Amino acid sequence: VCKTGGPIPFSKALKNIVILGDSVSIGYTPHVADHMKAEALVQHSPWGGDGGAEETHFGWKCLDFLLSAPDGTPQRPDVLFFNFGLHNTDNRTIPGQAGPIAEYGPYLDKIANRLANLSGVKVLFGITTPNMCSKDIDDVIMSNNNIARTIMSKYAIPTVNLHSAIRDQCGSPPQQKCFGQRGCYCPHCNDVGYEWLAAHVIVPAIQKMLYTAPSIF
Repeated sequence: VCKTGGPIPFSKALKNIVILGDSVSIGYTPHVADHMKAEALVQHSPWGGDGGAEETHFGWKCLDFLLSAPDGTPQRPDVLFFNFGLHNTDNRTIPGQAGPIAEYGPYLDKIANRLANLSGVKVLFGITTPNMCSKDIDDVIMSNNNIARTIMSKYAIPTVNLHSAIRDQCGSPPQQKCFGQRGCYCPHCNDVGYEWLAAHVIVPAIQKMLYTAPSIF
């Protein structure tokens, strides 16, 4: 069953930002929204909890729904910040929850191609956050991140490196604490870690996109 984008009508007075991504992005979206409340309406797609946009196969299959309000109205924000990566870290296939590592790149390529061609939307990709408690899982994430960089370069989609930003603060996995919080970014964190990532990394990247004129080819 596909999930949809947010139910909040787009603002006519402020810029509109949609963050499309996994459960970690659900965690930092309220912090991004709070920092940008004077200039933008920020909401998450899909709306609600669970694992967010899940694995790339699910994301591709449900992309039209993720880019629409619950009533089916297409949503075309000023900036679309998106991420996939935490749900393709092993070889399980649980549709709508997890997909095999081998499917990460092919379906991310399809998603990026589609998003890069959205009219009037600036698109930004977040390089997947680490798993600070497991070197083995983080090695898979880093491999997927390299695939993602290649794909985003192919479609001229800018990236912001959430993975390096966190590891620069917390060290290389395995680490039992990050930002002084046990189990933080393993893969989830609490408000301490999400606030830091929003304020220091994501908000500046979105603001830069928001106020940069589009390239003319």
